[in-house]
Amino acid sequence: MSTENDLHFAESDVVVREKRRRVPWPLLTVTAVVVLGLYSWWLGPVALVAPWDNFILLDGGYRIAQGQVPGTDFSNAIGPLVYVLASLGMQMQAVPSFAAVAYGCLLFLPIATVLAGYVAHRRLPGGYATGFTVFMALLVISVRPPGYSPGTTTYAMLYNKFGWLLYSALLLAVSVPPRTRRPLADGAAIGLMLGLLAYDKANFFLMGVLAVVLGLVLRTLAARALAGAAGGFALVVVVFWLGFGIGPAGYAGDVATAFAAQGAGKRLGLLLRSIAYNAPVGALALLVVAGLFWLARRRGEPARPWRLLVLTLFVLGSSVVISAADSPEKSDLAALAVIPLVLVAALKPELPRWSGGDGRRRMPVPLLAGLVLLLVATTAPIAGKDALALGISAARREVVAAPPPSQRIASPHLGDFVVPADATWQTAYRTASAVPSMLDDGLALLRRHIRPGDRVVSMSLANPFAFALDLTPATGGPLWWDLGISFDERTHPAAEQVFGEAQWVMVPKLRPGQGCCQDTVEAMTRVYGGYLADNFRLAESTEDWTLLTRS
Repeated sequence: MSTENDLHFAESDVVVREKRRRVPWPLLTVTAVVVLGLYSWWLGPVALVAPWDNFILLDGGYRIAQGQVPGTDFSNAIGPLVYVLASLGMQMQAVPSFAAVAYGCLLFLPIATVLAGYVAHRRLPGGYATGFTVFMALLVISVRPPGYSPGTTTYAMLYNKFGWLLYSALLLAVSVPPRTRRPLADGAAIGLMLGLLAYDKANFFLMGVLAVVLGLVLRTLAARALAGAAGGFALVVVVFWLGFGIGPAGYAGDVATAFAAQGAGKRLGLLLRSIAYNAPVGALALLVVAGLFWLARRRGEPARPWRLLVLTLFVLGSSVVISAADSPEKSDLAALAVIPLVLVAALKPELPRWSGGDGRRRMPVPLLAGLVLLLVATTAPIAGKDALALGISAARREVVAAPPPSQRIASPHLGDFVVPADATWQTAYRTASAVPSMLDDGLALLRRHIRPGDRVVSMSLANPFAFALDLTPATGGPLWWDLGISFDERTHPAAEQVFGEAQWVMVPKLRPGQGCCQDTVEAMTRVYGGYLADNFRLAESTEDWTLLTRS
């Protein structure tokens, strides 16, 4: 690469061409991902400050491991990807436990990073490609949901983290043309990511389809890649269908039902909050693009960066729209990191060599500073909080290995399901630290009554009892209950579908001021109370649970 840059040499001058030292970026990428994977393996299941949602992952994985099929044997408002991974994690254990969730993340790590690394290294300078891939790997092994503090350690909402990383890689693939032409391979990668998004969460998938259309319109994505994309997408569908019995029609029906139960007012509120949280980054991104317009005009160049403006607006707009269908993620929208990476790819000829560019033309310092600041602003807060959460979990590792008696759950399957004694998170129905004792109370209650082959339904956010007690899970009804998300008082499954196979029904007792999901139990009682009164009777009541038995 020439050191000439913008300097002009006389004919007698000797132009010394400096050989730039080649950095083995692909090898560094693989090494970093392997190190992260080994760290996650060593860390194991972490202490759970926000515990209750994790029972959804366990129940979903257990149902699939027991042969149940999402969309057929139970409904699921979220895609089955994370539950399939949890079920595969259970197959890796002699005695399935909460570690299955961590193993599922590790199984997904090579899939996600191979796709992200393939896309990035074909489009970006080596250092940026490595950074992007490692950033995606960190999302896989992270132990906090987007938008949560580093101290709120949990595996809840894995589907959002996986959705963001897949969507980010897809955006990069359709926004930046690869350096060499491999339309079938590039299209196959896009199809695989679209397929995984489809089985992860519908809102990410729909935006992914729009991103592909935009890439075709802007000609940053070759039309010849569509054949490969169709093949990659079909492969994912076939794997889920033949491997786990999950047909696209049943899954689509679940999503449509859940959509009907979701209120527009709640989503609008989340959208407005997301816009407010991400306004600073959005303003900075638009300011950098405006600087490119100014630079083009100053140089008298006929081309204007309209394409970059459209891509920037799409990434910004689609990210905040996606977040409106998630839990509050604040400014932790990983896809925004694609904006500076698209700019880096477009500006590579004139970026300084120290920043991974070719250095052929001088870039104004303010514009370069804005680009660097944008890259840091979209990646550092997320990566920093994820790394801190992993560090906090490492410090609590001994608590998981030897929990105090008050935090132990009396089930061999939940021996590594540990909530710190000082956890004050308001999880479903209780303060987090009280969840183990609440579960123990329910398990002891059921052990006094159930017989082999009995099936238990729980009128709570998730059902922890089938997995904890090795029971055959009941079929019918949603995997999880969340008012205004998976059901409401107008849109819900019939009582016979929910309770038809149940010999026992567990109802959590509500305590004022404790728990975040009491309205869900209250709504379920209003919807199904009449059916339960006609078909069930009180078996026993404890401090934390009411047990109903079929009449």
